Amino acid sequence: ESIMVGQGLNWEETVPAQVESILGIQSANLAVHGFSTDQAYIRLLAELPRFRQPLAVLSLFSPGLFNRNMDEDRPHLGPDLAWLPAKLRWRLALIASIAVPYRSAEEIDRGVAMTLAVLRSTIDLAHARGAMPLIVVPQFLPEDPTDRAVRRLVLDDASLPYLWVGLDPGWRLPHDLHPDARAAHVIAVAIAHRLRDANVHASGK
Repeated sequence: ESIMVGQGLNWEETVPAQVESILGIQSANLAVHGFSTDQAYIRLLAELPRFRQPLAVLSLFSPGLFNRNMDEDRPHLGPDLAWLPAKLRWRLALIASIAVPYRSAEEIDRGVAMTLAVLRSTIDLAHARGAMPLIVVPQFLPEDPTDRAVRRLVLDDASLPYLWVGLDPGWRLPHDLHPDARAAHVIAVAIAHRLRDANVHASGK
């Protein structure tokens, strides 16, 4: 996902690098540009066993990117976390869906169910490794009503704990919608405070 990757930023400006600098805990950035929630989860499943003593597992959820979680034109996970093949669409239909986005109630319900399953499994996976799970929700202000509705539908209604971080709308890259270094710093500081409050530090939890 591009926000955690650090789209347009130098490494030291990215969220993981700034959290590392603030807490003195080595960060590993597993994010991949353009990933959906289920793709990020699959990558975490593959990479987490490589770490001897993970202290925290951070997952980014952005209501504005929830649309990706409903894409079925790529291999994807279902609500039961079963691996499903891509559903191919006619090129014209694909272009139309980009130009005029529309999601049926069924697609939204399926997307919510899959997202919840992935986030809950991510939390369980972190706990199983003795790590603190943390869902981070960065949001440029003012919060769009649609974004607020998605956040409440996916996170609040399921009582999933998360860290909401409000961002100044001017803290974006030039000619780009991604957070700049100032916004990344605000996100990193909020994460560091939450981890400190949970007594997560380099010698253990």
